[in-house]
Amino acid sequence: MTFKYTMIEHDVPAEVIAWLEEEVKEQDERYQKIVAEMKALNPTRDRWYEEFFERLKTYGFNTDGDQRTKIAEEDLPVKPDRDHVVVY
Repeated sequence: MTFKYTMIEHDVPAEVIAWLEEEVKEQDERYQKIVAEMKALNPTRDRWYEEFFERLKTYGFNTDGDQRTKIAEEDLPVKPDRDHVVVY
């Protein structure tokens, strides 16, 4: 048996095609809303990153028990030149 040809030919009723188109439209609207909310959150997110990096430079992070390691400024990641991308 081969799995090369896995497409089963069949007819799709018009009402199913209409339902799928409506679903895709609704999902795209939800997606665009999420993208807009994520873009609006960018200034706040940038502030969160800066606060987090400041804590890493000042206090460090736990490596073992009470032991903390501070991160040097040059070891912190650099902000990319593109928009922040949230995967969901």
